[in-house]
Amino acid sequence: MWGRYMAMIIAEDHPTIRAMNPTTWIKSTNYPQLEFAPSFRAFVKQRAELLTFLRPLPKAAWSRSATVTGAGRPRERNVLEYGRWLANHEQTHVKQIRRLIGG
Repeated sequence: MWGRYMAMIIAEDHPTIRAMNPTTWIKSTNYPQLEFAPSFRAFVKQRAELLTFLRPLPKAAWSRSATVTGAGRPRERNVLEYGRWLANHEQTHVKQIRRLIGG
């Protein structure tokens, strides 16, 4: 979701985005029932595509913002904030995986 939000902010001039709780989103999908290996391959592909999109962005693009609604009062969020959230969120999952495999 956050990758899509970043792309939307870059593509549109100050969009309004309706926030969605990731847990709510996942409950609307069949994601929890999917096999791990194909899901992980899809994740890797999506992240590679996101990095390909983000790497060439000029510095100014990281401060482009959107108005985010649906989670309390409307807030301004920018591409850099979403990038940081995504990196921190995924770092948590990396730690979980390390613990699971005993690394």
